[in-house]
Amino acid sequence: MAIFFCISTHGQNKSASNDFILTSNGKSDCTIIIPEKATTKEILAAKVFQDYIERISGAYIQIKSDNNAQSKGEILIGEVNRASREAPSKDLGPDGFYIRNNGENLIISGGSGKGTIYGVYTFLERYLGCRKYSSSVSHIPKQKSITLPTINDVEIPAFSFREVNYSDVLDPEYMNWHKLDVHSNKGDSDTQWGSWVHTFETLLSPEEYGESHPEYFSFYDGKRHAGTVPSWDGSSLQPESQLCLSNPEVLETVCENLKIQMDKNPKAIYWSVSQNDNVKYCKCEPCAALDAKYAAFAPEEKMYGTHVGSQYPALSMGSMLTFINKVAERFPDKVISTLAYQHTRVPPKGIVPAKNVNIMLCNIESPRNTPIEKGDISFTSDLEGWGKLTDNIIVWDYVIQFKNLLAPFPNLRTLQPNVQLFKNNNVSAVFEQGNREIGGEFAELRAYLLAKLLWNPDMNIEKAMDDFLTGYYGQAQEYIKQYIELMHDHNQAYTGRKLSIFGNPADETETFLSPTLIKQYNTIFDKAEKAVSDNPEILNRVKSARLPVFYAMLEIAISNKMEEPEAFVTDNGNQLKVKPEMAEILHDFVYQCVKNNVSRISEWHTTPEEYLEKYLKLLEEKSN
Repeated sequence: MAIFFCISTHGQNKSASNDFILTSNGKSDCTIIIPEKATTKEILAAKVFQDYIERISGAYIQIKSDNNAQSKGEILIGEVNRASREAPSKDLGPDGFYIRNNGENLIISGGSGKGTIYGVYTFLERYLGCRKYSSSVSHIPKQKSITLPTINDVEIPAFSFREVNYSDVLDPEYMNWHKLDVHSNKGDSDTQWGSWVHTFETLLSPEEYGESHPEYFSFYDGKRHAGTVPSWDGSSLQPESQLCLSNPEVLETVCENLKIQMDKNPKAIYWSVSQNDNVKYCKCEPCAALDAKYAAFAPEEKMYGTHVGSQYPALSMGSMLTFINKVAERFPDKVISTLAYQHTRVPPKGIVPAKNVNIMLCNIESPRNTPIEKGDISFTSDLEGWGKLTDNIIVWDYVIQFKNLLAPFPNLRTLQPNVQLFKNNNVSAVFEQGNREIGGEFAELRAYLLAKLLWNPDMNIEKAMDDFLTGYYGQAQEYIKQYIELMHDHNQAYTGRKLSIFGNPADETETFLSPTLIKQYNTIFDKAEKAVSDNPEILNRVKSARLPVFYAMLEIAISNKMEEPEAFVTDNGNQLKVKPEMAEILHDFVYQCVKNNVSRISEWHTTPEEYLEKYLKLLEEKSN
């Protein structure tokens, strides 16, 4: 089980003899000590410490290596050779760290990964009040004299891999500050991943093998399906089916092509061998026999609903895991990752993942207004089942509305219970899929909270949210909090109603986007904007937070699903004309998006300019 481990005794001993004077009136008698052969990470950690102390207090603290004679007031960064370093007995892993002040030295050191860097940033936040709210918004308090109490902190993260998939998160300092990983080569993380999901297409593509070897692909509806179909947005072609996993030649071909990829990237540890993004799995006799042999229950006992409305028995992990275990056997020094997604989500019976197999478990079908444990009993059961088979599980979680990136999406109250559920069921890694584009509804807040939860699922989320709202929105924070609470109070949690990641604001006109509530939201934001009207930078953030309300009004108006807010008014000639206030909202919405570099309104497509053009065209069509 993944466990967040924390020992913290700072400030418990009030004896002045244990105080450590870091700076006094803008000067310091301390020295930063790093190993003589310091790693690049230890050097970076020391430079970050030096830089921030100077920015906070004005004091410049010199960095020396541990081959110098020991002196008073040393700040020990990394694995220095001082006896006073007093390393903890507990294994820190690559990312864990400890912070100690024994009155004579301040010690910050960590695991072989980024543990020491993480320790430095934690020290700056916890003891000196620094904050990193987003890639561009920080808080660095000024304090000429810094005296530290007794500190004895040890922290080990709950999950070994923690990715929050927001574009803003890829800022290198943000990633280090919030202790995040990334599966790609973006940001500031040495990725261990060679490939990432839906890789059947690249390992054995229908374009290359379909015509010559149709037997390599899924059999269903009485024939093999070795072709391609348009992707969901029509921008490209994708495989129409999966692979025939019982065919020995498929195993050989996949392993040959995987070996070629590995040879090009030998440092990568994790390699995805996983299904294409469809449910057209092979039903030939040998594949069907494997699925039946390892099925947890009979197909007629339970049907699974997809996020697009269709149903199927999610029982094809038998043939998949049999295949994946064979691939893993060929590459014992690598970890082979495969998806437990849609038709492969149910854990099998009578077969377990090999030690070097990673299960990537996806909850794309789950509701987002109720914690998964209560709102999706089916997924919870599958999670518990996988947790009994292996501890090499990464959960792929979904936290935004992908079709409408700027739609109001009241799921903040589910974030902590969901992450805690993962932690309690043997999950070792989490990928939180947010907005890959720039912008989105409460993108900065959601990323901030998720980053902290993935480090410590039991942290005080209300305190963290209040801290963020105060630091990010200034005098408007009480109104932003009021808006968040009001919206969440009406999201129909625990009622059985599902808030979908593929929904639309027009779906919620009887819940949290009723005419009455939208009017209340606008009143709240009017007060919020007035509260920070003398601060252009914060006012801009408040206006960006209001974009989802405007977007909801626009989408609801054009859908004709309710009388208010509607887009049209009838003139004296009984002709429909666009209401001036709706036209103004449309223009304000697009302008604020463009001003803040919002790149897409929907995942993968529709820029703000395209949205304006599309909306104006719809208005014209409806008014004629």
